[in-house]
Amino acid sequence: MLRPAMKTIRNITRFTYEFTSFQGWRVTLCRNQVHFTRYFSDKQYGGEGAALEAALATRNMVLARLREYPDEPERAFEICREEQQQTRYPRGLRPRKNMS
Repeated sequence: MLRPAMKTIRNITRFTYEFTSFQGWRVTLCRNQVHFTRYFSDKQYGGEGAALEAALATRNMVLARLREYPDEPERAFEICREEQQQTRYPRGLRPRKNMS
């Protein structure tokens, strides 16, 4: 079944493959050949709409950091990755601690 054409959202791509377990959104930004990519799973965020909201919020945060550090995209992306690492999982979904 074909989906109706969606409005293009800059720097955000929808992934809906029939034969894979991933359904969701991808945020990708590139400055001076330095890349920032992050995936937002529908399953992890509780649906397509919630995953899109998280993707939009992340994209906006990354763009704001790029405005703060216009000549240092590496630094801007690193700050974003650190912030995302702290808030990556929705409430109640945290990775298991290594039981070594």
